[in-house]
Amino acid sequence: MKKLASELYDLLQIIAPSGKEERVVHYIKPKMEKWLDHVWIDHYGNLLGERQYGTGTGPTILLSAHMDSVDGVEPDREVLREGDIYYSSAGILGADDRAGMAIVMAVIRNLGATAFNGKLKVAFTREEEIGRRGSQALDMAWLHDVEVAIVVDRRGNRDIVTSFADVQPFCHPSVGQFFEEAGRMCGMPDWKAVRGGISDACTFASYGINSVNLSAGYQYEHTWDEFVSITSCKETVQLILAVLDLAGKRGVGFVNQAQV
Repeated sequence: MKKLASELYDLLQIIAPSGKEERVVHYIKPKMEKWLDHVWIDHYGNLLGERQYGTGTGPTILLSAHMDSVDGVEPDREVLREGDIYYSSAGILGADDRAGMAIVMAVIRNLGATAFNGKLKVAFTREEEIGRRGSQALDMAWLHDVEVAIVVDRRGNRDIVTSFADVQPFCHPSVGQFFEEAGRMCGMPDWKAVRGGISDACTFASYGINSVNLSAGYQYEHTWDEFVSITSCKETVQLILAVLDLAGKRGVGFVNQAQV
């Protein structure tokens, strides 16, 4: 995962508020093309990709993060680093959700070394910050076989968000339990299923897809105090790889007969 820190730094340098994500697409699309079988931009401008691993007979998993940030990135600000922390010299940092993108890319680069045997789909969405418009514009036919959607857009570390407050469950309880088990198996027993806020997981769950939203390592998003921990980003990569490796070793999907 040596590339994660440098790729995160590059992504944080790009100013791309909602509706102006083209520079992010231009940066990340060639990198996706090195690791995935198919990469394309859909009718709404979402950046999508997919790849089959092994025989492809296992589950189809969606990894997702959003490309936009809220307004407030100062055009002349610097991205500074102290230890494993990135922060902004002025204005917001924009790690929500560039950290999620960097985490997803690190998973893509390392997934071939696991026992995962299935299909991976990747969605970098537009305009999440102004109503989840990008995820709502995704082709339902492309999503129809997704068993679990893993969104990476939660503040902090080691949270597995399985519902929007008490309003909307994202997944069957067994999905959160599976992620917790994977955390224990890779030496991070404090990954826990929790309630959370609005994210693209709300969209995927509304389609009947078992979904979670994982911590992306940033704190105080949308404020001048925002920062992101590289260590926390790497821990999320480790969890996702452990989840997919465990699913591959068991030869089964995440849930049996479970519904949202």
